[in-house]
Amino acid sequence: MMTDAYQPIAAAQIQALQPLLAGFTKDLIDLATRIASGLAEVGLPTSFDLQGDWVKLTLLTDQGGITFALMEPEVCGLSNEALPMRVGVSLSFGIPDGNELTDKPDTMFYLPASFTVDQLLALGRGQFSPLQFTELLNMSVRHAMSSPRDKFPRSILLMIAERTSLRDTGVRYFELWTQSRGGVDIQQLRPTNNPHIAAAEARTLGFQPTIYRCQSGSFISFTETDAGVFL
Repeated sequence: MMTDAYQPIAAAQIQALQPLLAGFTKDLIDLATRIASGLAEVGLPTSFDLQGDWVKLTLLTDQGGITFALMEPEVCGLSNEALPMRVGVSLSFGIPDGNELTDKPDTMFYLPASFTVDQLLALGRGQFSPLQFTELLNMSVRHAMSSPRDKFPRSILLMIAERTSLRDTGVRYFELWTQSRGGVDIQQLRPTNNPHIAAAEARTLGFQPTIYRCQSGSFISFTETDAGVFL
């Protein structure tokens, strides 16, 4: 059930997801096994099916089944501000719709380390508002780039969004991500939905980004370099 309304998701004795991942070895099957076992222990019978490079997770609740896509983190060394996994759900108009997954989602994202089982259920049921889900994707975009990357550009743009209604697509702008000497930094740029304008400002700061990471997690090349398109 898609909604514009902000959904307060809180309850006494909330069960956090993080303890269910204790000992995770970054293997996809191990990840799925731990999640399924942990959810079963809190009263949510869960099964999973390997679908190539992702797992389809199915939770059984009193209100019916809920499905998620599950993947391991894309790189090692990310911050501890999010859970060490990526999830995906069925979307309509870019917002969770509560429908069953039939294919691998185009959008895979990270969840905050504080995310709870109740929040996971609400996400799978399509009970996240546009505001809540967009804030979740913004967190995911930044978290995914929280560690340096080998054989990767010195700088890229990160697409950040604001959306409060199902009736429009909201606004998008860019932040500047840079890496240097084993660390990363994210700087705000003047709001614009044009990556070329954002890149022009980045050049005044000494950087030359030619790609951006969009909300789905994909990298998009918007400028060719002397060596051709990076991605």
